[in-house]
Amino acid sequence: MPDWTISATGHDPVPARSLVPQIPPGLSMRPRRTIMLTGTDQRCLAVAAQTALHTGHQVVLPHTAATLKVPAGLHLHLTADPDAPRIRQIPGSCVRDNWDIALFSSGTTGRPRGYGFTREQIATVTGWYETIYQVTGDSVIVTALPVSYNWTFVAGVMLAARLGARLHLSSSVPHVLDDAAAAASAADRVIVLANPVVLDQAAHLWGMPANITIDSGGAPLGTSAIIEYRSHGIDIREGYGLTETASLTHFDSAATAASLGTVGTPMPSVQTTITLQDSRPVIGLTSPAIGVPLDPCEPHTPTRLRTTDLGRLDEHQQLRLLGRSDDHPIAGHWPRDTLDLLGPVLGRRCAQIRHTASDEVAIKLLTPAPPHTALAIIDRAAEALDLPRHHIALTHQSGPLLPTLKLPNRRPGQQPAARTFIGQGRWNA
Repeated sequence: MPDWTISATGHDPVPARSLVPQIPPGLSMRPRRTIMLTGTDQRCLAVAAQTALHTGHQVVLPHTAATLKVPAGLHLHLTADPDAPRIRQIPGSCVRDNWDIALFSSGTTGRPRGYGFTREQIATVTGWYETIYQVTGDSVIVTALPVSYNWTFVAGVMLAARLGARLHLSSSVPHVLDDAAAAASAADRVIVLANPVVLDQAAHLWGMPANITIDSGGAPLGTSAIIEYRSHGIDIREGYGLTETASLTHFDSAATAASLGTVGTPMPSVQTTITLQDSRPVIGLTSPAIGVPLDPCEPHTPTRLRTTDLGRLDEHQQLRLLGRSDDHPIAGHWPRDTLDLLGPVLGRRCAQIRHTASDEVAIKLLTPAPPHTALAIIDRAAEALDLPRHHIALTHQSGPLLPTLKLPNRRPGQQPAARTFIGQGRWNA
């Protein structure tokens, strides 16, 4: 495997191997051990995870050190503080085995769940990324997403290591696109790993260099937003994958009018099925890169996965995501349809839309909308879905985002998100 390069905000590009001495010893030495890696030093975390996996250790890469089902082993916490405690033993839990690296879900609906993958599975998925991104050793991958996120790790850390390319970790979400533009002149291609939350906050550089591609994942973008980005010369695509599938099953390689609003076609050896359950079109996947659930109580079928997502396939096998399995159709529309209907009002705003009942819609924005925009969102949703205005709940995120920079779904017992107060002394719920 060729040496690769890593950089970050405030840190110039350096060979990844030059950071190995900053990591507690043992990662590059056998015998095989189970090593859990956490920390705030994103560069060292990236290098430590790749080094440990390459050496043959079993690596656990959670988003936090919170209580999770993980095997017994060594816990390394990597920070820039040389005096901080860095190594301790963990007793672990009873988990499934036969994997090399464990990655964790974002926890949008509950406690993060861990899934184990073999090196061969990770190699398969990084090969897919190499093909769809059309990257080489002279490419740069830029992201503000954390290294422990399954997508960042596979499409960022492991892809850069596979090619001998450069991974740039931006600590500033508003300037992630500036970082990409700055890297473009010395690279054949620049890939930005982003999601709707990142793109909502990022400073937008119209007319960015033509060798930059933004891969947006984690949640759908409205078609109006994609059209606007592309009208300003920004190559933006959508893809799809789950933690259970090592981050990738579909990608919009075509980026045409016909593929707009879809996450594209499946990767090689991936098959997509749509099965009606309670009149909901549930997505099923067959893939060579389906992970092993660490929790023995979770069901496991090695190559098949029934997701909790809803979708539709067109005649070209392009997948359109519609919502989650607990969403309801309203006037023939699913949450993704509502997102597109609201597109002209939302613009580039990040919006999480749920059809919580057959006659109720919950819309959560990342930040508060001005009163006139809030009214326009509610009016347009009510008209498009043939609902009373008071059946449209518009809120915005008031607490912290998830570690993977996603909007959390509200769960039983949680406090509601902050509501937008509009007009005549009433709440818009």
